[in-house]
Amino acid sequence: MTDIEGLRTAMHAAVDGEKASADELIRLVKRRHRRHTIRVACIAVLAVVAVAVPAGISLHDRLGAPSPVPQARPSRHLPTKMSGQPMPAGTNFRLLVSAGNGAAWYSTAARRAEHIGGLPRSQGGYQFLGVLGGWVAWSYNAASTVCTQGNQCPGPPKEFYFIADGSLTATRIGAGYAVAASSRRGAVWLVTYPRASTNFTGSATAQLVSTTGRPLGPPYRLPADYLLGNGAGSGVGGDLLLNSNQNNSHTILWDPRTRRVLRHLDNVIATGPAQIAWSQGCRSCRVQVLNVPAGTTVATPIPGRNPAALAAAFSDDGRLLAVQAPGRDAEVFDTASRTLTAIPGTALSSANLQNFGWQAGSHRLVIAAGPNNQPGPAQLAYWQPGDTRLRIATIHNLAEITALQTGAIG
Repeated sequence: MTDIEGLRTAMHAAVDGEKASADELIRLVKRRHRRHTIRVACIAVLAVVAVAVPAGISLHDRLGAPSPVPQARPSRHLPTKMSGQPMPAGTNFRLLVSAGNGAAWYSTAARRAEHIGGLPRSQGGYQFLGVLGGWVAWSYNAASTVCTQGNQCPGPPKEFYFIADGSLTATRIGAGYAVAASSRRGAVWLVTYPRASTNFTGSATAQLVSTTGRPLGPPYRLPADYLLGNGAGSGVGGDLLLNSNQNNSHTILWDPRTRRVLRHLDNVIATGPAQIAWSQGCRSCRVQVLNVPAGTTVATPIPGRNPAALAAAFSDDGRLLAVQAPGRDAEVFDTASRTLTAIPGTALSSANLQNFGWQAGSHRLVIAAGPNNQPGPAQLAYWQPGDTRLRIATIHNLAEITALQTGAIG
């Protein structure tokens, strides 16, 4: 499993006059768009939480999805634990965990970890990408690249699988270089290259496919030097938000049918099913929310001077935008009423790591927190509109999560 990395500080920038090796380039692309995971008992707890029902919210990476909170500057005035009310008795959190050579659902109520079938054994475990209705999973095992004449290339394709929210069986999507979330339930964008040795900075092909791998549209050749998938861009309505491989803060909204660039955007912090949150990054700038189908933009009260330091996530319907800056309480912006609500008890010092995301199909925000690179209990909490305090549960015996051999904890 990988170490915890900074949200935006892990982004790469192309170096003028220098070329990275293929392995280095691919590693940087992955780092650029991968968000924090919470280190729990030396494994990453990547996903996710269903409160009382088998529906998940992503605490893992996708552009515009659940979001890790960038670390705050050290401060003795900030707490190391979230504060609020105890979670009601009987509330059950289920965590999608990658451990050992597979994946499993861990229940905090049953203290039981159930393996997910249909996934090949993977020595490095699995990583996950939240999409509508579930998760895309792929092996952590790093495939060696096959390059010729010094080209940077994607290497052999990866196998991608879909895990529906709460399901104990994964289904194969197909092989490719990357997968991107779409705005259509039961569908993802699969990114491929014609050959493993194709120049990495050339054009890839993206195709909308079902979560069982059935093509749902024609393949589209992406513009050269733009990235899609595994957190590098996503589907927004029928269009694609593509990240520049040359400028780590620049994205384009691209219509794959007409091959037209519809809009240039800087510093995108989150995407919804039809929304894009971004900021120009100037001293007096505010975070903007673009509604793509309507073509309208709403200015939020959220400061956008330093967008790289913001963690953000839209609810599945795009109405609510959760945002948090380092060392500050999380806030939720309602795009319909245009009101901003602070969630007290969520500001933590740099001694802790936080992830948050919306429970699937709801307006319930789920937040996970735990000590940074040291042993200690993990906190799971939720908030929903109308609440004045967090509702918090604590996992004290983190070793339970790693005990996946029998699927039961005695």
